[in-house]
Amino acid sequence: MKGRLLIVLLAISIMFNFMFYIEHKHEINQKREHNERDLETISTIGENLATRLDQFLNDMNGSEDHDQEELHLLLTDSWRVVLGESVNTRDYLARISPHHMESLESKWSLLQLSLFRTSDFLRHLNTKFLEQGTYDITDEEIEQLKAVVEVYRKIYEEVESESVNPVLVIDELTEPMMLIDPSYALVLDRLEQN
Repeated sequence: MKGRLLIVLLAISIMFNFMFYIEHKHEINQKREHNERDLETISTIGENLATRLDQFLNDMNGSEDHDQEELHLLLTDSWRVVLGESVNTRDYLARISPHHMESLESKWSLLQLSLFRTSDFLRHLNTKFLEQGTYDITDEEIEQLKAVVEVYRKIYEEVESESVNPVLVIDELTEPMMLIDPSYALVLDRLEQN
């Protein structure tokens, strides 16, 4: 009698463990799919951000074509979209969970960190604009903004190409990220040490 009871309990235990394993595996697969969908959304938002940032930079270069008030309105319109899209990107970045991405976890983490740093740069620049009341920027900041455009365009192109692992685009973003974030080299060094 005890032997049968043990066999039944063992069978029930195995069945529950198997069901738990299947459910857990399904949840992991769902989280990976969510991460990939979120990256697709980020790439679309980023393309719009890059387009408006290009417009912002072009309007700054063509400032002699407009009077000061008209130019300020054009720059404000473009900058609002850039900042809004940056906030949208942050929301999707916060949902990504790299630890579910197995062998690509470090790439997902680095991409997430890189885009958070890019967003931080844009927020910092926005604070500067608000404090000074104008959209005056340095040559270095212009180069940084061009690097932001490059980052988002490359991500968009990689996702649109239907790459198997679009997150690997992070390997192509080192140079523009070093322009955007002066401490990016330290981040890469720490990652290599781990």
